[in-house]
Amino acid sequence: MKTKKRRGFTLVELLVVIAIIALLISILLPSLNRARQSAKRTVCASNMRGLVQAVYLYANDYKGRLPSVGLSHGGHADEHAAWINTLRKDYGNDLIARCPTDESPYWKTPLLTTKTLRRTSFATNYYTAAEIAGRGPYDDLSKFPRANKTVFLAELAETGEFAASDHVHPETWWSNPRKLAGQELAFERHLKQANYGFIDGHVATFKFEETYSIDRTSRLPNIKWAHNFYDPFIAR
Repeated sequence: MKTKKRRGFTLVELLVVIAIIALLISILLPSLNRARQSAKRTVCASNMRGLVQAVYLYANDYKGRLPSVGLSHGGHADEHAAWINTLRKDYGNDLIARCPTDESPYWKTPLLTTKTLRRTSFATNYYTAAEIAGRGPYDDLSKFPRANKTVFLAELAETGEFAASDHVHPETWWSNPRKLAGQELAFERHLKQANYGFIDGHVATFKFEETYSIDRTSRLPNIKWAHNFYDPFIAR
């Protein structure tokens, strides 16, 4: 009995299959990339949460006092006062101070202006370390009227003069928030968002304007805030 020859794919059929596979890959790749970025954002939030918990341990050990800042962005530096060094001295080197998405070159190469390496992906809110506009410093847990709305840690810019610092200056952003904050913060590190650690200990993910934005109906210098999670006096 004569058997039929098995017919192979024609060139047209093969091209159709390849086109379908390419289409499926183009559809799936963005989803896979978002999933990877979401996973890194979660790890970053976990690392930040560990630091916030260490801050609470420090405050409990020092009668409510918060650790201060010390790493410069151009001026005098005080390594002993820097919060990241303080926490590691008291609680060991297990604290993870780097976001998995952080690719700053200054982890290995010193910043030219300060001759220092990057120590952390995160920065403290300067309102918690110095007196600003006649108020503060808000350097004690008992001083925060809205601890759940006040940022203590934010994600630090990977380049620029603040890349090797340990704090940011939200009191200076009001004239051009997105531009000025963008020189200090990595506020789009995670799918156009970033993680923020709050005084009450929780960590949340926001778009920058959800943490700091001026009411569009207000006019300078009489600012009305839509959101300001940095100034403890306002904190909303």
